[in-house]
Amino acid sequence: MTGNRHDMSRASRSPRGFSLIEIMIALTLGLLLSVGIMSLFSNTSRTNKLQDALARLQENGRFAVTQIDRDLRMLSAQYCSNTAGGSPPGTVAPVVPARAPMVYAPDLRLPDSTINSIDSAGNPSAAPAASPYALSPRWFVQGYSCTASSCTPALPSGAGQIPTMGLAAGRRVPASDVLTIRYQRGSGWPVAMNACAVAAGDPLVNGTTITVSPQVGDDPIGNMQPGLALISDCVNPAVIPIGGVAGNMLTIGTAPSTSGGILPGAQGALCMGNRTRDVRLFNFSDDFVTVSYYLVFRDDDNPDARPNSGAARRLVPVLVRRENGVEQELVRGVDQLAFRYGVQDAGGNLQFMTAAQVQTAGSCTAPPPGMPLEPGCMWRSVKTVEPHLLLNTVDEVFGLDNASRTFRFAGSSYTLADTASLPSGIRAGSQLRREFIAYVSVRDRHL
Repeated sequence: MTGNRHDMSRASRSPRGFSLIEIMIALTLGLLLSVGIMSLFSNTSRTNKLQDALARLQENGRFAVTQIDRDLRMLSAQYCSNTAGGSPPGTVAPVVPARAPMVYAPDLRLPDSTINSIDSAGNPSAAPAASPYALSPRWFVQGYSCTASSCTPALPSGAGQIPTMGLAAGRRVPASDVLTIRYQRGSGWPVAMNACAVAAGDPLVNGTTITVSPQVGDDPIGNMQPGLALISDCVNPAVIPIGGVAGNMLTIGTAPSTSGGILPGAQGALCMGNRTRDVRLFNFSDDFVTVSYYLVFRDDDNPDARPNSGAARRLVPVLVRRENGVEQELVRGVDQLAFRYGVQDAGGNLQFMTAAQVQTAGSCTAPPPGMPLEPGCMWRSVKTVEPHLLLNTVDEVFGLDNASRTFRFAGSSYTLADTASLPSGIRAGSQLRREFIAYVSVRDRHL
C-alpha cells in the first residue's frame, strides 16, 4: 500500500501541458503580434518607397531645369556680334539696330530644320544660295506648340529630323512642345593685322588664305577642319567656306558636303584684323550648335511593369537634348513639356506667348539693316523663356490616396486615377507628379 501511494503522489505531480483555452489565447496573441509586425513593415516599406520616389523626382526635375537653363542662357550667342535690336516705347527706329552675320557660303545645312539658305524674301530654303544674304537672329530660335495630333508651326519632317509623334518607343510624346535654339560657342582664334593674303579692298576668292594666331587658352587649332567659319569683329560678322586647313593657315574654298566655294561680295577687310577690336575666327560647322529639346518614349527597363498604353511594354516619357542631330537622354519620367516666351514688341512692351502666338504675331522690331521682315519675325525679340516640366516618379508607387495623386501644371490642378489618360495618351498609373518651372532671361543682345 505504501508503494502505491508513493506512485500516485508522483503521478499527480507530473506536468499536465496547456489547456485548449491557453493554446487559443497564445495563438491569438501571436497572430495579433504578427499582423502588427507585418503592418509596420508594410507601412515602413511604403514610406521608404514614397520617399525614394519623391527624392528621385526632385533630383530629376532640378537636373532637367538646370540643363535647359544653361542652354537658354546661350540662345543666339555669337561672340560679340549678337545684337537683336531694341526699341524703347515711343520710338520708331531701334536705339540699337539688329545685327546679322552675312553668309558667303552657298550651303548652311543647319540641323533640325530645312534651312540650307535664306532667299531674298527672308524665307528659309533647301536650295543653295546664289548670292550672299544676312542670317537673321530670327532663325536662332524656333519653338513649336504641339497638341496630341500636330504642332504649330509644323515641324520639319524627313530623315534625320526630330522624331514624329506616336505611342511607341522612339516616337515623340504627343501634346508636348518642342524648342530649337542656336548659338556659337568656343573661344575661336585671333585674326591679327594683315592676316589675309589680299588687300582690304580686294575681293575674297577661292584660294585666298587666312592666317590665325592661336593664343594660350584658345581652343586647339586642330579643332578647325575644312567647313564653315565665322569671322567676327563685333560689328560685321560673316560666314565663309573653308576648303583646306594646314596648321593655322586656312584656305577659302569649297567646304565638304557643299555645292561650291565662296559667294561674290566678300572683301579682304573681313579678315585683315582691326587695331581696336579683337577679331576672331570660329569653327561655324561644329561650334555653331543647334540644340533641340523634346520628349520621346522609351520602353520601361522592367519587363514586368504594367503596360500604360496599347504598346506591349510600359512606355516611359524621356526628356531629350539633341545637339546637331545627336540625341542625349537627360532624365526619365517627364510627362509634359511646355514653353512660354517673353517677347518684346516694337513698342518695347513684353508679352508672354505660346510658340503658335509668337509665330503669327505682328508688331516686330526693325530687322537688321537691308533685310525684309522675315516670317515669324517676333522670334527675333524673345527676351525670356519659361519652360514648364511635369515630372513623375518613373516607377509606380501603389496605394496612393487622392491627395498624393493631385498635382498642378500650367496653372490647373489635376487628380488622376490609375486608368485616367494623360494628354500624351498613356495612362496615369499610380505615380506622384510635380511641376518644375524655370524663368530664364536670354543673353543681353543689345551690346
